Amino acid sequence: MRRLGLLAAVALATLSACGGEAPAPASGVFKIGVVLPLTGSTAWGGRPARIAAELAAREVNEQRLAGPYRLQLEFADGACAPRTAYAAADKLISQDGVGMLIGEWCSSASIAAAQVANDAKVPMLVQISTADGIAKNAGPYVFQAIMQNAVIQEREARLLLEKFRFKTVAILVENNDFGLSFRDNMRRSLENANIRVVLDVAQDRQDANWYSIITRIKGVEPDLVVVSISADQAATFVKQYAESNLKTPLFSDYTPPPYIFEQQVGPLAGRIGLVRGAFFVDSPAATARQKAFAAAFAPLAEREVGERRPAVHWDIVTYDAVMIAADALRRGGAGTADLLKSLAATSHDGVLGHYEFDADRQIKPEGFGFLFVRTTPDGGLEVVK
Repeated sequence: MRRLGLLAAVALATLSACGGEAPAPASGVFKIGVVLPLTGSTAWGGRPARIAAELAAREVNEQRLAGPYRLQLEFADGACAPRTAYAAADKLISQDGVGMLIGEWCSSASIAAAQVANDAKVPMLVQISTADGIAKNAGPYVFQAIMQNAVIQEREARLLLEKFRFKTVAILVENNDFGLSFRDNMRRSLENANIRVVLDVAQDRQDANWYSIITRIKGVEPDLVVVSISADQAATFVKQYAESNLKTPLFSDYTPPPYIFEQQVGPLAGRIGLVRGAFFVDSPAATARQKAFAAAFAPLAEREVGERRPAVHWDIVTYDAVMIAADALRRGGAGTADLLKSLAATSHDGVLGHYEFDADRQIKPEGFGFLFVRTTPDGGLEVVK
């Protein structure tokens, strides 16, 4: 009998080493690895997202939302960098023994972590990164639980046409895949509406001097300026834009979350009335569930970061991702094949919106609202009517 037990254990270890799926326990602890930028220039997002994930896991375990399973979150720092995120995902799977991944933050880092997940045959939810086709291109173990750039930018273009009166536009982007795809998507949508693009500029991230381009904006006098610039560059650009006393309305696709950006640029965002797209801002337009999340999350975040930190959609999506994982466990169990099927069949009413995946494991955008917010002169935010 001892020999038979030893042989069974060896067979199970061999199966796992070969990448096969071992039978899942009927109940017990289920580990989820969460890769976030906990250090570096994007830790402003990763640290609160960790709090949101922990809040969700606590609620899941207290309310038994994962059926017979208790969630145990294992965190790793991806630093918003592909190599770091790859190593973090590999450690979570190979050393910490997680049965599922959530993460990362930056699209390039999420793509790297998704490669690890798919190669290891471990389900993964990409909850924040919006680059087109992450799940579709990564393989059958990866799901993308946030709207993709092409859909976001189509909605932005439609809202711009609804909220602003303009016939000409200047488009400024970073000279990288994200910026150039934004430029192509936005330009196509606006030109289809007979809007004339009078200036189209892509600038390298390392070049922090925007004054020459601002001078060109003054020369062509567009009715609207549309930008997609990274977090660090966005603050620099807005400061230089405000200092140049330009009166042309400015829309930004890609700045840090509301409130955080206002802290970076002081009163300047309010001075120019900066408008940006958002999935959520705590306002009278928020749903009852969103207000409840914000009320629970805000004091926890304030305790962590040492200052008031209102909830933003970057926090909500990580909370919702843990809840989606718990719901899939409850419906399908912890076996990899069953978990993949239950994830694919997700129909979850989360805090941010309603989550369903299409055939490419990408979220269907119909379940999510989208709005424009404007920075007011006092540094607050208002929903653009």
